[in-house]
Parts: sequence; C-alpha cells; structure tokens
Amino acid sequence: MPLIALNNLEKVLGDRLMFDKLAFAIEKGERVGLIGNNGEGKTTLFKMMIGEMTPDVGEVMIPRGTKIGYLKQDVELDPTNTVIDEAELAFAELHQIAHDMRDLEHKMAEPDVDLEKVLAKYETLQHDFEDKGGYAFRHKLEATLLGVGLPESMWETNVEKLSGGQRSRLALAKILISEPELLLLDEPTNHLDLVAIEWLEDYLLAFNGAVLVISHDRYMLDRVCNKIAWLTNRKIKTYPGNFTKFLELKELEELSQARAHDLQQKDIAKQEEFIRRFGAGQRAREAQGRLKKLERFKKSDAIVGAVDSTKSMSVKFNNNARAGDQLLRVEGLAKSFGGLKVWSDITFNVKPGERIGIIGPNGSGKTTLLKSLLGEMPVDGGEVRWGTNLDIGYYDQRLDEFDPENTILEECHDGMTPERKVRDVLGSLLFTGDTVDYKRMGDLSGGERARVALAQLMLEKPNVILLDEPTNHLDVQSAAALENTLTNFDGTLLIVSHDRYFLSQIVTRLIVLEPGGMIDFEGSFDEWQRKTHAASLAPSPQANKPQQAKTQAKPAQQPAKSKAKSDAGKDNPYARKFGRHSVKDLEKQIAETEKQIAEAQTSLSRATRDANKSKSLNATISMLSATLKELEAEYFLREA
Repeated sequence: MPLIALNNLEKVLGDRLMFDKLAFAIEKGERVGLIGNNGEGKTTLFKMMIGEMTPDVGEVMIPRGTKIGYLKQDVELDPTNTVIDEAELAFAELHQIAHDMRDLEHKMAEPDVDLEKVLAKYETLQHDFEDKGGYAFRHKLEATLLGVGLPESMWETNVEKLSGGQRSRLALAKILISEPELLLLDEPTNHLDLVAIEWLEDYLLAFNGAVLVISHDRYMLDRVCNKIAWLTNRKIKTYPGNFTKFLELKELEELSQARAHDLQQKDIAKQEEFIRRFGAGQRAREAQGRLKKLERFKKSDAIVGAVDSTKSMSVKFNNNARAGDQLLRVEGLAKSFGGLKVWSDITFNVKPGERIGIIGPNGSGKTTLLKSLLGEMPVDGGEVRWGTNLDIGYYDQRLDEFDPENTILEECHDGMTPERKVRDVLGSLLFTGDTVDYKRMGDLSGGERARVALAQLMLEKPNVILLDEPTNHLDVQSAAALENTLTNFDGTLLIVSHDRYFLSQIVTRLIVLEPGGMIDFEGSFDEWQRKTHAASLAPSPQANKPQQAKTQAKPAQQPAKSKAKSDAGKDNPYARKFGRHSVKDLEKQIAETEKQIAEAQTSLSRATRDANKSKSLNATISMLSATLKELEAEYFLREA
C-alpha cells in the first residue's frame, strides 16, 4: 500500500490551472526526486500532501497513522529556544524530561539547596528517561546536529541568534531526528556545506522510509534517488533510476515521440489533401467520410503531441575589454570577527581566463573572501591588488540589493543602455510580455530575483565575474543554461558554490578554505573529490602504530615486525590487492565498476516489491562500492 497517493488532482491558483488530473504515488523504500521548472508547482504539491492546501478536485490519500516530516524552504522555529531545546522538540515527552533534568542539574549548584530532595527528583526523572529510550535518543540527536553542521559549541545558543543557513540546518535536524515514515524535503542542500550534504546523502541512503525531495543538486539526485518524478504540463511523469538515467530515458522517449508525431502529421496531411481535392467531385461522399473520421481522430487520445519545447533561459556574457596579464594578486590576507579568526595568510594569484572555485565548510569565510576582494569588507591585514582594464561583476547570493518598489525593467535599466537591449536581455531570461513593466521586485520569487541579477550582469559586460552560490535559486534547466554560458565565457571566474555538479562542469582550480588558512589546488573539482576521498581511505599514521602490549606474554619484538610488514605493504605493489594493475587498467576498472553500480541501482529501483531481489541487489551495490573505494585508493597512490 502506498505511503501517499494523489488521485486526479486539479488545482487553480488565480487564473492559472496548476494541476490537471495529476496522479502520483510513493511506496515505502522509494527515494524520489521531484523535478520541474520554477513555477510548475512543486512546493504547492508538497503543501497539498501535508494538508496546508486542498485540491479543487481529486484527493490526497494517506494511510491512518503515517508520520510525515516536511522541510520547508522558509523554516519556522521558536526564536527563544536554544538549539538543543528546539531539536529536542522532535520528541516532545523526552524533551520535557531532559529539560527538567537540566533544570535540576543547575539547582544542584545553588547554595542552600536541599540536595537530597533534588537528587531524589533527578533519579526519578533519570529512570523515566532511561525507560523511554532517552539515552539512545540523545545520542541520535547529538549525532544528527553534528552531521548537519551544528557543533556542540552552538547547542546552548538561542535560535534568534542563528543565521538563516543555521536555522535551515536545525529545522532539517529536527525532522531527521523524529524519524518519519515519509520525508518531504524542499531544497534541503541550499544552506549546507559539502561535508553536510554528503552526510545527508548517506543518511537518506540508509533511511528505512520513503523520501520525496525537491532539489536542483544533480549529484544528490544521482546518488540518492531511485526514481524521478517530473512535474511538467500540470501532470507528473515518473522514471525509474536516478537523474542521469532520467535524462537518458527522457531523450529516448522524446525521440520516439517526435518520430511518431512526424509520421502521424504526414498521414493527417495526406488525408487533408485528399479531402481538399475530392471534396466537390465524384468522390465527395468518400471525402466527407474521411473528413468526419479525421475530425474524430484529432479529438481522440490517439493523437500524438509534438515534443514539448519548453523554452529555457539563455544567458550570455559578453565583454569588450581584455584584462591585463596580471589580473589579481592577494598577499597575506587576514580576517577576524571579534575574537574569532576566520582566516590568515590567504595568498594566491589569478591569471586572466582562469575559472576558480572557492570551497570550504560553512563559517570558513567564502563569502567574506569575495567581499574582501571587492573592497566591500575591510580586512585585518594583507593586500589585494587588482590589475588594469578590468570590469568586475558580482552576483550576491542574498539577492536583496534591489529596490522592492522598482519594476523589473526599472531595476535593470541604467538610463544609458538602450531600452530595447534591456528588454531583449530580460526576454532571454524568460521575462516575457509586459511582465517587465508591471511586476515589482518585491513580488518576485527567489528564482525570478536570481534571473534579474543575471540580467544585470549580462548588461554590465564584465570581463571578471565573482559569483556567490549562483545556482541556489535556479531550477535544473536554468542551472544547466548558466553552466553552458560560463563554460564558454572567455573572461575570469571566481565562484563560491556547494553545487558539486556545477563546480565539476566549470572550475579548473580550487581555493579550499580551511580553519585559519587555505589550500591552492590546481585541478578540477572531480580531481579534488577523488584525492580527498582516497586520502580518507588511506590508513592514518596513528593507525599504523603498533598497539601497546596488554600482557607480558607478547614478544618484545612483535611491534617492530608489525611495522615492517606495514611498510612493506606500502612500498611493495604486489602486496596490495590491485597493485599489479597499470594506471590505464585501473582507470578502465573504475569506469566499469561505476557503470555496474549504476546498473544495479537502476535494477533496485524496479524491484521495490521483491524483498529478496532488493536484498541481493543492495548486497551487490555494497560489494561494488567497496571495490570502487579500493580501486580509487590504488589509483591515487600511483598519482602521489
């Protein structure tokens, strides 16, 4: 029985039909990616599933007692709570007991307290807490908070003092802690750094319930999802497998549809030609018969529609000026907030035409670095030296540097660029008709504001562009259009992003910010991922140290033998599982293993009703994943 089923939903918002006889269901164990262009109604669909909105026609069916967890884009938390108290609300009863225990702990430290009485109350609460599984709950709560990037040092901080990103992570933690049977996640990666995103993906892969996630993160859609639901033309079409598989199936489907449509249109044209030629002659009766038959056919379900050619935005950055040979020099940059050091001794050079990604955990100062380079934020030390003949453009992820009362056209028209040119640029970003004349900035969605910001950049014609999380508010199709543009941009790019697919397509060098410093990595994002992954698999120096003997019975020389054996294994390739393989063979095996994993994942998505087959496929995927890790570790050992 499905965890949720949508039957023939219809919904009108304003004068627009959002859903038309929409049908969709989710079974336990499915991890579904809900995709579609901005404005198609993905979030509206979520609101119907949890009862915040009701359909005009049709029904949402959920079995009694099914627990649903819903992560909104705009989270709602109690600002007076501490982080730990807010997280504990996921278990209201246990939260109250834990809260009362903490109060008693504080009382114990007060002077003139009846310690015996307080301890008796504390022991009663502690026993009740234990009986209800409180200590296991507490461990899970703490692990989840750490996983989403909220360290222990923040747990006693009031929610009102958290940033927007930190609040989003706390809301996500609350939902995960409560262990619902169905998770509805609306853009869950928007405020997570790369480490937290990977943690979330691992969590979802191990989750026993069902997941429906709205996301533009194509890495997540590929790694986590075993089914894709595409919201298009007011209906949902489903495809087995991950996002990459969806693209393949969709391409084949559209090719087949286009051929069938062409053949059908040719046949219709022949019938119409016959009717035209013989409608008034001796064969008029036959022509009239064919006409009636053709009219019935055109109104039937047998008619094959043309492939939907939904227009995507077109972004194009032109620049008139060529930058000088020395574009940017950064020396010894340091920045602190209060007593907290963000980074020190940030030093790097940028040459014309480079495409550099800036990555690092939340709080490492990525946006701060961009603003420091632009001179919008003072630094504590160091120097930023820009070259000559530069037109620098900046995309701010906050998207709040707008006058809310301006129309779209007013916001983009600087009074110097011809109005026709401004309208053309806005049209290429899907602002059509008279929308640009009457729609005000304060009424735009996040995705629409993002497109206005891109329009302003296009009109500025920069030869250096600094981008801060440019894909956060873009749908998958729009993000792909931006990628295509930036790939062909002949200027210089510095990009802060946690969108792994976007980074893998664009950047050729990385500035990796770490606590207090940085790593300058010459290579692509995929190369960095493989390098760090291999490093995480390699044994640590501590792991290679012999353990201290626990009894006197062990020979004194045994530790030295263990170390010698460990060193020999490292230096002798024949002692390693894949040590005999050439680099070329390793590359071939890595590619083949990745293909086998993808095929097994696709098979798994189709075997949701067969428990034995699902178990076997899961075991195969685990085995292949372990082999892939070993192959990659060997590959990077050669590179090192």
